[in-house]
Amino acid sequence: MNSQLQKQILIGGLAGILITVLTWVFLGSKRTELVALKSNIETLQKEVDKGYQLKANYEKLKVEVAQQEKLIEELIKLMPTDTDKGEIPYRIKKLADLAGIEQVSFNVESAIKKDYYTEYPYTFAFKAGYHSFGQFTSQVSGYEKIINVSEMQMKRETGKAFWSAGITCRISAFVYNPTPPKPPPPPATPSAAPAKAGKKDAGD
Repeated sequence: MNSQLQKQILIGGLAGILITVLTWVFLGSKRTELVALKSNIETLQKEVDKGYQLKANYEKLKVEVAQQEKLIEELIKLMPTDTDKGEIPYRIKKLADLAGIEQVSFNVESAIKKDYYTEYPYTFAFKAGYHSFGQFTSQVSGYEKIINVSEMQMKRETGKAFWSAGITCRISAFVYNPTPPKPPPPPATPSAAPAKAGKKDAGD
């Protein structure tokens, strides 16, 4: 092999090595940028997926809230009004007569204020048979408005009493109180204007 061919081969090899080194150096920075770009894309994709999940949860929650609001509206319709609670003694007396029991007395107790409703309790005393009083409580539960029977006490009548038992109980009406709107904030007090300096006394 002559020296001229050897020089050409040597020059070609050095040129190839140089091109390889330059290519590696140049692409090395690009590879670093590519890795960083892929990492940013993965982070953004996670944020996008999180956003879709939050949107799906929001839509589901919005439907549930709408359903609960509708249910609350239906329950509010069943709660007695101020007019209804004033008729409770008359209604109870009528239901007692229908059940064939005797209403002995009733007392109006103090109203109990809660966050969203006010309880208006009454204490009633009856004389009744056990079966007829069961009919009475069934009629109370079938009343179109929500009223509650609680604190029931029965005492068996002795001797030849006409009624089997003396019964006391508490009957309450629950009147819905919508949350009052918040009062508007007080108007801002304007700051006092600084007093004007008085005129200087004129000289002689």
